[in-house]
This record gives sequence, C-alpha cells and structure tokens, in this order.
Amino acid sequence: MEVVIVGNGPAGVAAAEAIRETGIECSVTVISKEAEPFYSPCPLAEYVEGSVTRSSLFMRDGDFYRRNRIDLLAGAAAVSLDPSRRRIGVSRNGRVEQITYDRLLLASGAVTAIPPVPGLAGGPGVFTLKTLGDADAILDSLGGVRRAAVIGSGFIGLEAAQALVRRGVQVTVVEAMGQVLPQMLDAEFASRVQERLELFGVEVLLGNPVQAVNRGPSGVESVVAGGREIDCQMVVCATGVRPDLSWMEGSGLVVDRGVVVNDLMETSVDGVYAAGDVIRAPDWSGHLDLLPNWPNAVASGRIAGLNIAGQRRSFAGLIPVNVVRIFDQPVSSFGARHGEQVLTAGEGERARRLFLEGGRIAGGQFLGDVSGSGVFLEMMRKQVDAGFLEGTALSGRRAVAAMLPKPPRVRSLAG
Repeated sequence: MEVVIVGNGPAGVAAAEAIRETGIECSVTVISKEAEPFYSPCPLAEYVEGSVTRSSLFMRDGDFYRRNRIDLLAGAAAVSLDPSRRRIGVSRNGRVEQITYDRLLLASGAVTAIPPVPGLAGGPGVFTLKTLGDADAILDSLGGVRRAAVIGSGFIGLEAAQALVRRGVQVTVVEAMGQVLPQMLDAEFASRVQERLELFGVEVLLGNPVQAVNRGPSGVESVVAGGREIDCQMVVCATGVRPDLSWMEGSGLVVDRGVVVNDLMETSVDGVYAAGDVIRAPDWSGHLDLLPNWPNAVASGRIAGLNIAGQRRSFAGLIPVNVVRIFDQPVSSFGARHGEQVLTAGEGERARRLFLEGGRIAGGQFLGDVSGSGVFLEMMRKQVDAGFLEGTALSGRRAVAAMLPKPPRVRSLAG
C-alpha cells in the first residue's frame, strides 16, 4: 500500500508516526512545501525576539525520516488532486510530476488570509509570521526598522508585536474590531490585555481597518488606518488564517470553508483523509467547525493515521483552546466567550472567568494564572454540572475533586 501525506506539520507527522506504530507494511511519502524538517511554529515569535534558538524549533532529530521509513519530498508543493486516478500533481524543482497513492492524507494546513488592501499583498517590507521562512525574513529585514505596524490583534499579531518591541522597534497594532484578541476573549478581559500591551509601549488602534500600505523608493513608508497615516518601515500582516484549499479545486471533495471530514477523518472521496488546520470537523459538542491549533492538528492527524492503517478509531472532536503570553503574562481561553451565567474570580492581571449554560461550562478565560484551566476544559467536554463553583475562587483542585468518583459508603459493622 502506498500512503501519501501532503503536509509535514503536526498533523502529517502525527499521522506518519501512528501508521508506523501499527506495524502495517506500506510506503509513506510526505510532501512538504518547506525545505526544513518538522518544526513547531508556536515559538516563532520567541525566535524572532531572540529568546529561543533556531535549532530548538525542530521537533524531531535529523534521522527521524530514515528511521521511520518516510520518503520526505522537501520543497515540493501539491498543485492538483485527481481522485479518479488516485494521483496528485506535485511541483518540485520547476517541474510537475504525478504521484499515485492508495491512501491520501490532506494535511496541508492553513495560510495567512491577506485582506484586499492596496499595497498589502507582496512587496518588500510586508511580512507574515506563519512559517520559519517568515520569521527568518523578518529577522533579515530588521536593520534600519524603527517603527512597525502589526495588522491584526489575534495571538499571532500580539506575539509579533511583543517580539518586535523586544528588538527595540516601536510598534502600532491596528485592529479592525473593537478589542484585541477578538476571537479569544470577551471585551473586559481583552481590555486588561490591552492595558498590558500599552504598559510595554505598544500603541493599540481599535476599530480601525487598514485602508492602504504606502510605499516609497526604499520600501514601506506608512500604513493608513481610520484616516490616519502611521509611519513605519515594516508591516506584519496577522489577519487570521484560512485552510490551504486552492490546489484541491476540481477534485470533487466536499468543502465548506475547510475540507469536511467525519469522525474517522474520512473525506467525501474514497481513500482520501484530511487532518489538521485544513479540516472542518465535528467539535467537542458535535457541531462542524474550523479550529486551527496545534492540539487539534496532532489529535486529528493521529486518528487519520490509525484509520489509514486499518485501526478504526474515532476522533473525540475539535477543542476550541488557545494560549498566548503577553509580555510574560499567560493568557488562555477555550469555548464560548459568553453565557447565561458568568463566574469571575480575581482581578487585574490575575483573573479567571467561566461561562455557564444550563449550569454547565461553555467556555473559560484565564489571565496571569492558567493553572487548572485544563480541568475546566475537561469539565466542559464531559458536561459536568458546575453549579458548585459559584462563589468560589474557581480553583482547579476543587473541580478535580468534583469529577473524581465518590468512594463507596461503608456500613459500620460495630455491634
């Protein structure tokens, strides 16, 4: 059996490892756009700011692919998919070749969604922070950069802003919505994060969609937002991501913002599976969703690999969870950002909040202290009654105790 995996990120690597764990005899070919072996994109901002080394980004040793009998096609891009012939077109070294498969995993991830703003797409001085190549390009261009504009205030945007500040650059964050981290926090907790950004010198402009990026003979000169011109020599576009789907056009796959899969990671086409940031899959509650993050990529990739190898396994569902550090302040959230009942403990930069629906956790937010957040996430997944938390400090320890099985009652035998 010939297994082809498009993507060398967490989903693709987790799938390849799962296949090899089963002991099934098959070839495994991994197609990767990037020249580098498997690395984590999560610390890319820390790499830009200089707090982590480049070598520490890589997640497997140099012998990983040979040891696991994986044929890595590095610097190769999938450009077409023909399920009727079970083959994909791959562009490499200036030519396109056709690769056949018996089982195919689509794990091509997501790409930065660039809004249609004049001067933003392409050209020197405008960067994204999605890949190691992006991070290297930012570092190579920092010389002479005094001011930078970061477009978007999601976790990638705020991590980029932090990295540039720590490199001595004055940063303005431009956000079209009315708060920072609009997909992660409610307005009140977001305002506390904004205060921390401003404490460290980051200027934050809310409710100001970018209108244009102006260039001069030497590159980027300014960004126009809300009618205001912001001087800068560098722009980082962090306006969200979208599944990398363009090369799958005409394949017959059912696509609804992402590749639609069932709980076995099967697509609508026989022999084709999908995992990671490219999928639209059932979440923890059974609703189809797009939730691009590292834990979901690893979990869905592993399930896909096991099913490709014939080990029928079901995916437990996507988990809406995000974690970011804002100038050393940890921030995490999961699930909904509203509820019929809101429980809050702590204040200022150390606070936690849970949103309840019908007495059960629907979401949570944590500032400054994220300990125990995983317990509340598990309570949400298991739909444990959380009414006992009202009036408490929202301690993870108390939540753990509530989920533990109750000891059996022992009747005294004393006469």
